[in-house]
Amino acid sequence: MKTDDLIRRSILIITEYYKNNLTPFFESISDDVLWLGPTERQQMRGRENLIRAWAAEEHNLTFTMGSIAAQCVSPHACVKEILLHYDIYTHYPDGGTDLHDQRLHYTWRAKRVKTTAGWEARPEIVMLHISNLWKYDSRDTIYPIHHEIMAAAGPERFVTVKASDLSVHRIEANRILYVETVKRSAKLRIHMGSGTLTVNETLSKLERKYPGLFLRIHAGYLLNPIHVREIRRFSVTLSDGTQLPIPEKKYTQIKRRLLLE
Repeated sequence: MKTDDLIRRSILIITEYYKNNLTPFFESISDDVLWLGPTERQQMRGRENLIRAWAAEEHNLTFTMGSIAAQCVSPHACVKEILLHYDIYTHYPDGGTDLHDQRLHYTWRAKRVKTTAGWEARPEIVMLHISNLWKYDSRDTIYPIHHEIMAAAGPERFVTVKASDLSVHRIEANRILYVETVKRSAKLRIHMGSGTLTVNETLSKLERKYPGLFLRIHAGYLLNPIHVREIRRFSVTLSDGTQLPIPEKKYTQIKRRLLLE
């Protein structure tokens, strides 16, 4: 079981799940899977029990995935633990939106399956644990919908990168303030309001992957125009007070670009 493949598959399962497409989820779980839900005392065992429970669930909720970070731990050659940490926006029929910080822990195992070509190992999920502690409400089944709703806006765009520790991060673009090169390396440092993240990438590749999202103001910096608060000769000030330099030759062009954003 390749780590990168399982991380991609784990992210696919949850992003499709929150589009109300449960097929990848059901296709990936084992017959004896253990599911631990996001509210207190939510627990189910067995694939058929999960399918029946979701078939009986009725709701008018829609969801939007926010930033996702993924990490893998391999306690055994045949087992991999994938931990996803993400934001989930829940949209309610009355127009309210709620934002939650959630963690999803997958336990994958390699199951030996006999095929026409012989025996092969196929990954399957034997446990899922969602940690998003809500106070228990007896009216809830799968989705905790009986609670006070707090307004929150949904994300619009994402940037996906691999960090130096090989964890994968799917970041809401509007959280990124600016990106700078790490000197004498093929790495970048992404600055967000919540901290920084060092990733294996170059400015040119990031700029090509996400056209129109960032503005190159310097050989060593990309910035997110939505966070610009002031521009003057020859620097720009961001929403957190950070000041970044602008080369004199680029100042007029960059100023014009920012004023048009």
